[in-house]
Amino acid sequence: MTPEYVIEQWAQYFNNGDLDGISKLYHSDSTLLPTFMPVLMNSREQIIGYFSSAIEGKASINVNVETSIKTKLSANTYLMTGSYVFCLPSKGGEQYESWYSFLIDVSDESPIRHHHSSRVPFDFDLS
Repeated sequence: MTPEYVIEQWAQYFNNGDLDGISKLYHSDSTLLPTFMPVLMNSREQIIGYFSSAIEGKASINVNVETSIKTKLSANTYLMTGSYVFCLPSKGGEQYESWYSFLIDVSDESPIRHHHSSRVPFDFDLS
């Protein structure tokens, strides 16, 4: 298993509405800072609830892991950072470019230890 595979599997589960599949990717002690809720999540129940709402709303995601930044932290642990685009039919099909970071332990059957996602703040572009 590679960290790229984990993210691709995560996206496939998300897009297919596979709540069981996506929830099994998150370690029992994982944390999630979700894109569309102002809540810090640190329980399996919270994470499942968040993805359940997204799946019920028919949200989808487009991610290309080849453009992500891969940082090896230890023999089995990686930090993956990059961007993806959420499509939300419940918001008229709006698309939201967002940043992600995943802390992934490829030696674990539930490899996602931490996931942070936030919308790209175009309103605050300082360039």
